[in-house]
Amino acid sequence: MIEEIIFKNVLSFKKETTFSFEATPDTTFETQHVVTMPNGTRLLKLGIVYGPNAGGKSNLLYAISALRDFMVFDPQSMDEPTGFEPFLLDKETPNLPSEYSIKFWVNGIRYWYQLTATTKLVIHEKLSYYKTVQPIKVFERVLEDEQSVLSFNPAVQKIDQEEQKALTLNCLPNKSFFAARGHVNMKMEHVDGVRQWIRNRFMPMVGPFTNMEKYSKRKVREDVNFKEHLLRFLHQADFNITGLSEKTEEKPLPPYFHKYLQIQDSLPEDKKKELLTPETYKEHVLGFEHTVENERGLETYELSTRQESDGTTRVMDIEAAIYEAIKNNSVLILDEIESSLHPNLIEFILQEYIMNSNESQMLITTHYPGLLNTIDDLVRKDNIWFVEKDKSGATDLYSLVEFKGLNKISKIERAYRKGQFGALPNI
Repeated sequence: MIEEIIFKNVLSFKKETTFSFEATPDTTFETQHVVTMPNGTRLLKLGIVYGPNAGGKSNLLYAISALRDFMVFDPQSMDEPTGFEPFLLDKETPNLPSEYSIKFWVNGIRYWYQLTATTKLVIHEKLSYYKTVQPIKVFERVLEDEQSVLSFNPAVQKIDQEEQKALTLNCLPNKSFFAARGHVNMKMEHVDGVRQWIRNRFMPMVGPFTNMEKYSKRKVREDVNFKEHLLRFLHQADFNITGLSEKTEEKPLPPYFHKYLQIQDSLPEDKKKELLTPETYKEHVLGFEHTVENERGLETYELSTRQESDGTTRVMDIEAAIYEAIKNNSVLILDEIESSLHPNLIEFILQEYIMNSNESQMLITTHYPGLLNTIDDLVRKDNIWFVEKDKSGATDLYSLVEFKGLNKISKIERAYRKGQFGALPNI
């Protein structure tokens, strides 16, 4: 689970910015919302971010996702970018590196990962862990004469000369140590624990236009429990939906596939012929059973995914991701959760997530202010965050609990709409 993430000079975040999942002393919905770590730190399962269009909501998620993607991605050449983008609305910041610091928990151990990187190379990278209040170094990487220099704590990680040489050779200037480690056959307990957490339990970001059709179809096909879970949610989105069916259809190869193969000079002619011989391909099709009542009584019809509403397919995609997060105690980042969804459905989705999750975490952005009316009924005050841009074009991030006198405000949504917390469009 993530405890906090601090970053600087990333996208619209010019100055040092902190997002924290650490809970306040408030005990509202303690058992549903809060997970207590071995050292007593209380972490939230949910973060909700509000703000105007172009205020930096999505950039917050992109900033966190950029760190996750960098730690996972394995570039094959030195020419590929790191994926980090600095604050561009300033003369100085484009020439300065982006900086990250993230504290998180894996298998009951608290870790601290630090990174300084430009768009092209890593300047500094370090992993530490905690036994007490002082961090213990696992490895550190610095840039000297455009070469990565690695050092390890011998009390934590024993490493011989050949292993050090192999790691250094694989540690390209634009590659994370975790990616480089994947090329060397050796035992690295702390590094491997963190690496597996990043790869398997820190999920890719899901946005309103993320195409998840193949993913959700596969989940329905492979997991009976998910299929039943999804059917219940789909019935909330469209009460006529009473079943899901799966079948395989043969379809002709599209014309563009033939054209694509023809321009592949590196592909032998016999291989092209082999690929084009079947002339058809098999596609898994998901059918939605609709039961309707008319003058003839009850009748059942089937519609394909493409014939369903955007809201129905959006529910299917979101629930596939949330189900996976809950099942594996993963971190899920979800942009604009309200896209194509009714407000009541948003609240239902969050309620189900909170009640059924254990040590998973979800960070979402939204324009739906109605969730602010559910504080102390569904969500907590420390779940809520805001973003807004200042005159320099930089984004500020701040928490609802930073405001005094919240207990005296009867309607948090009304106070937000009146501008009491900022983070509104300037109309």
